[in-house]
Amino acid sequence: MMRAEGVGLRLNGKEILHGVNCTVTPGQVTVVMGKNGAGKSTLLQIMAGQVFAGKGSAAGGAVAGAVWLDERAMQDIAPADLAGRRSVLAQSVQLGFPLPVAEVVELGCYGRYHQLTALQRKQAVDNYLDLLDLNPLRDRSFLTLSGGEQKRVLLAKCLLQLDAENPNLTTNRYLLLDEPTAALDLEQQYRFVDLATRLARERGLGVLAVLHDLNLAARFADHLLFLRDGKTVASGPPAEVLTKTIIQATFNVDCLIQPHPCFNCPLITTLPYGKPNIAPACAP
Repeated sequence: MMRAEGVGLRLNGKEILHGVNCTVTPGQVTVVMGKNGAGKSTLLQIMAGQVFAGKGSAAGGAVAGAVWLDERAMQDIAPADLAGRRSVLAQSVQLGFPLPVAEVVELGCYGRYHQLTALQRKQAVDNYLDLLDLNPLRDRSFLTLSGGEQKRVLLAKCLLQLDAENPNLTTNRYLLLDEPTAALDLEQQYRFVDLATRLARERGLGVLAVLHDLNLAARFADHLLFLRDGKTVASGPPAEVLTKTIIQATFNVDCLIQPHPCFNCPLITTLPYGKPNIAPACAP
């Protein structure tokens, strides 16, 4: 289990996060939501070990709280070990060289490159290209791909870094996704989040995702964390926290909440910004 306890960050005199708790459980999907500037990406970076809690300061900011990875303090885990335990799909990645897609995916082997033969690396790359339907793009330059295609390539690299299909794994693995559906079309948004959810269920990955779509979160999340101004508004299962009151408190928008006609989850319809909050309470 990955746990953040009382995480806070003060930067240039401003509190970016304040006393936030977050848990990522193997086999489940935790989704963080909130307005722009709520602290979602900052929380993900701290939980990824990119900014260490409990070390006093980072990049001029004071960091509070603690992050635990399977009962070990995050800052006590060696970088090479940490790289094999969690991988991060950032909001954007800049690549300065026209590497082919297959070579970008192969970067996921970097931490154990010399432990694998060339054949093993190729087989691993082929496996994840197949998993994400990327084989037709394997020889294309990464720089020529659409934003959505690049996201899928980077997800394949992240999964290869964790080697989630390795039957000999004895420790938990965690996949952290920072706004993974940005730049994806509607079909790819659902395919992407559905794949992450299936990986969690079938291979025991703990998934932490920052999302903006309430209905994607309602459909796929096991646990939701709502942030506003760096503080927790609500945390819990979707059935408990997807309410008019919490959505209004988090996003300043009114909404209708109804049973989804196809799935066992709520369907949320947000109302135009600035309109009076007159929507009937179709759900608590």
